[in-house]
Amino acid sequence: MINPLHKVEVNRYIYHHPRIGDGLAGMLVAQVSDVHMGRWLKPRHMRRLMAHVEAQGPELIAYTGDYVGYDKADLARCVESMSTTLCPTYAVLGNHDHWASTELATSAFDTSPITLLTNERVTLERGGEVMEIVGVDDKVTKHADPDRAFAGVDPTRFCLVLNHVPSLADDLAPRGAHLILSGHTHGFQFNIPRVTHRIAQSLGTEYFAGAYALGDAAYLYINRGLGSASWPRRIRALPELTFFELRPGPAPLLELDRTDWLAVDHGREVS
Repeated sequence: MINPLHKVEVNRYIYHHPRIGDGLAGMLVAQVSDVHMGRWLKPRHMRRLMAHVEAQGPELIAYTGDYVGYDKADLARCVESMSTTLCPTYAVLGNHDHWASTELATSAFDTSPITLLTNERVTLERGGEVMEIVGVDDKVTKHADPDRAFAGVDPTRFCLVLNHVPSLADDLAPRGAHLILSGHTHGFQFNIPRVTHRIAQSLGTEYFAGAYALGDAAYLYINRGLGSASWPRRIRALPELTFFELRPGPAPLLELDRTDWLAVDHGREVS
């Protein structure tokens, strides 16, 4: 039996930004991406993994798309398995979710405590400070509408953006995004020094894994995801969970605080 979560890389970052005031200082944001529930990753895996996420004490969870592989029947199962946490949770759809069934994907979130953002924004208040949360729909399936998503965003507030496809980042940063969380690429599921980067360049892929500074006002972070739609094997590009601690700072700076590893076996969570 293949267990794609037998070793998960857990990266914790500290994000400094001048738009993060004292009210948001210390807030922990968790990112979960590219579950691709189906042949290899099952609801029991996600429930155990989400128990680990909850234990870290996040105050916001961002789900950045591709919850299934190809079977629309997995949409409701995946959303249900992610709906076990108590903090505010937000999500956007990915290309596989639209390919499986846009209607069923939307319906699954509508009946869950997770807020699906479809080219729209919401606000979240903490410590007397308000942050903007923007969700941009999938670019691959031509559902993305950044104009609509950013309508009404207050440029004086810190703006967190959920967006599945990272190639859209250069269009989002000038609109007021300060931290963009994406997935989609899986980090190509292999990481060979110099080779992977050359392949990405040959494919015209500028952003494919990890952190990228976007000018002097924003960062993009691409989570490698948890599962896979077509091939479960990974080479030096482990499945990933990411946490971001928000802190004030004179300029945008995303720094790695620590890396841990988590194993989720077929029967129980092992740390």
